[in-house]
Amino acid sequence: MEDDKVLAGLVQDYPDALSDRKRLQALLMDLFPQDRRKRNLLLIAYDDGIVGELRGLAQIDKMTLHRFVRSVELGYDIRTKSAEAAVMAWVRAFGLSMEEKEEQKEETDRSVGGQESFPFVKKEWEPCESDSLYEYEETARGLRILKYADFDEPVVVIPNIIEGKKVIAVGNYAFKGCVGIQKVIVSEGIEILGNGVFLNCRGLQEVSLPTSLRGIGSTDTTGCPKILGSEIKYEGAFEYSGLKSVTVPDSVKYIGENSFAGCGQLKRAVLPDKLREIKKNTFRWCKSLWEVTFPRELNAVRISAFEGCSVLRTVDLPEGVESIEEGAFAGCKGLESIYIPDSVTEIGGGKGTGFLKTFGEPEERHENFTIRCHSGSYAMKYARTWQIRCERA
Repeated sequence: MEDDKVLAGLVQDYPDALSDRKRLQALLMDLFPQDRRKRNLLLIAYDDGIVGELRGLAQIDKMTLHRFVRSVELGYDIRTKSAEAAVMAWVRAFGLSMEEKEEQKEETDRSVGGQESFPFVKKEWEPCESDSLYEYEETARGLRILKYADFDEPVVVIPNIIEGKKVIAVGNYAFKGCVGIQKVIVSEGIEILGNGVFLNCRGLQEVSLPTSLRGIGSTDTTGCPKILGSEIKYEGAFEYSGLKSVTVPDSVKYIGENSFAGCGQLKRAVLPDKLREIKKNTFRWCKSLWEVTFPRELNAVRISAFEGCSVLRTVDLPEGVESIEEGAFAGCKGLESIYIPDSVTEIGGGKGTGFLKTFGEPEERHENFTIRCHSGSYAMKYARTWQIRCERA
């Protein structure tokens, strides 16, 4: 608090210094001679234009505060706590009180997995370098990160610039086994996350994905294990990580197999509207998953996509879905009902083993499991054939 009073004194006694960076830097040197880190953080907030905006405010709301913190965090590769400390130091120095509008509170409540949905905050591609160590290779379109070669920090910002060159992809298994990382921010401009990129990152609870992202998992099999001399496709970008929630940007049109399989702490998933398929094993054994926002343009739910999601209670598939494959909802013991639209013409297909029923064995289902559908639909005929309770949607 003593430091805050000192900074407040600077604002009050030397207001002209806030328009002159060199003078401000000299004053900060005098006020905090032994704390270089604090001086640098305060100057970063100044250089980012935050101090100029704060000068014109009488109050500050949580949304504006969040925008300032994120700007420092992403723009300068600063940890969240350090960015918050720098911004709040200036806020207190100006004596600004906090204000929160009702609609802003509602937006805050809808934030998921560290990636808040604020439609009025425009995301732009800005250069973001990093002091972390990476192994990388050049491709025709830009750099691909091959391996994170640094110590596990709680927060890691994956840069979009390395040595002046644009990064477009994070390659297969780049962060595999980095169990100490708790939060990952993927910078704007990165388009692809490779196979198993965060595999076994058990401490990873939060990920912020950019609007530039196009695919999670890759059809490129480089680095995949070999069985009987032939390479197999293995995706699993976040498999067995500690994610608690995830919002996939609308720019993503491909999410590979096993992407979130075994994420035992994952509670909520929001999928992009243009995603056509929920691939094989995408959410398999996500035992805490209770809410899924399905894509509007979804066409198929593949083999074992939600197998073992034991606390999932209700599912409403969107109109346009045509296929629900073998074992898609097997082992979902808490599933009470599922809405199946008229567009579905196949239930239980796919190239599976033939042993898994789409909704599991009768004794594995919820005692009141019900298929909600329309009269005369394929779903109704399926329910009759397999003696599953059905009701009018």
